[in-house]
Amino acid sequence: MRVDFVVIGRGLMGTACARYLAEAGCRVTLVGPDEPSDPARHDGPFGSFHDAGRITRTIAHDPVWARLSSRSLARYREIEARTGIGFYTECGGVMAGLDHGAMAGFTAGFHETPRALGLVHEPLDGAALSKRFPMFALPDGSRGVFDPLGGHVDPRAMRRAHEALALEAGAEVVTRHVVDREGGTVTLADGRALSAEHVVVATGGWATAAPLGMARPAMRVFQRTVVLAEISETEAERLKDTPSLIWVPENDPTDRYLLPPIRYPNGRIYVKIGGEWTSPEAHSGDGLNAWFKTNGGAEAGQSLLADLVRVMPDMRIERVLTLPCAVTFTKTGYPYVARIDDRATLLTGGNGAAAKCADELGRLGAVAALGGNVAAEGLGTDFAPVFA
Repeated sequence: MRVDFVVIGRGLMGTACARYLAEAGCRVTLVGPDEPSDPARHDGPFGSFHDAGRITRTIAHDPVWARLSSRSLARYREIEARTGIGFYTECGGVMAGLDHGAMAGFTAGFHETPRALGLVHEPLDGAALSKRFPMFALPDGSRGVFDPLGGHVDPRAMRRAHEALALEAGAEVVTRHVVDREGGTVTLADGRALSAEHVVVATGGWATAAPLGMARPAMRVFQRTVVLAEISETEAERLKDTPSLIWVPENDPTDRYLLPPIRYPNGRIYVKIGGEWTSPEAHSGDGLNAWFKTNGGAEAGQSLLADLVRVMPDMRIERVLTLPCAVTFTKTGYPYVARIDDRATLLTGGNGAAAKCADELGRLGAVAALGGNVAAEGLGTDFAPVFA
C-alpha cells in the first residue's frame, strides 16, 4: 500500500518527524535499523544517538539554537507523561568561557542570548562560579552562565518515546535500512520496495556521505571520539550535584562538553567528555560505517582524558573507555530543513547540537514535508540547505 510519507532514518530527528506527521493524520512509514547488538557485525548505517547521555539546555551562544532547544525542552515532560518513558534529568547546565582568545565571541554569545530572549539563567563569574561548582577547575578568568532547566537526556529513551507516539498515531516502523531512492520509491537492503507520495530523508551524516537520490548537501562529517570515565558508586554519590558542562579550555579554538555521572545500560556509572577539535573527516557511507566499528581514536581519547583530569582534578577514575561518534557541520551552521521538490524533504545537519532540539527539528521537518513555510516559524532563519 502506498503511504503518504516514508521517513528514512530512525534517529532523533527522523523519529520525531514521523511522530508529527502521523499525529497530523498522515499515513507514515518510519524506516531504519534497530541499534545493533554487535556493531562489528552490523553492515548498515549506525546512529550517533546510541548512547545514554546528551547535554540539554535552553541557553546557547546563538539565538536560533536557543529557540530550538527551548521549544523542545518545554515539551519533554509532556512526552514523558504521555509515554511513560523518562529521558530528561534536570540537573542544571553550565556554559563557561573566556573573554579573550578564539572563543571570546562564543562566551559573549551565551551571555547575551539568554538576556535577549528572556530565558531563565544565572550569570556566574570568577570566584562565584568556582564557589557554586567546586567540582570544576575552570581556566582562570572563566565567565559562566547557569541554566536551571539544563541537564541531560537519554537519547535512546527520547527516541523510543517519539516512536511510541508515532506508533500510537498509526505510523508503521520498518527495521531495515534504505539503499536507494527514486522519487517516492525507496529500496531496502533486503530488496523490498516501499512507495510514498513523499519521502523525508533524515539520515544524519549519511545524507552527504551516502546521498539517496538527491544533490549532495554541503556538510562536513567528522569522526569524533568520546571518553567514558567510569567511577564508583561512592564517587558518583559525592558528585551527585554535578551539572552538565560546556567550557572552553585555555588557548583552545573550540569548546568541550561534559556529562555528569550517568548510569549506563551495563550498570556502570560514567562521566562522559567529548568535543576534540581535530578529528578525521568521513567522505563516504562505507567510511562512516567502518568508523563506528572501531573504539574511536586513541590519540583523541588521551587528549580528552587529559582535559577531563584538568577540569575535574579531584575525581577518582576507575577505568576509561573510548567510543566512536560522528558530528555533522553544515555550511550555514544550522540544520537543513526543507522540501526539496514534490517528492522529497531534507532533514539533517545537527552541527553537534541537535539532540536536545530533536523534538522541534522533527516538527519543522513535518512542516516542510507538508508544504508549510519553515521560515515563518519564528526561529530566526529559514533552515534552507546548501548543496555541494
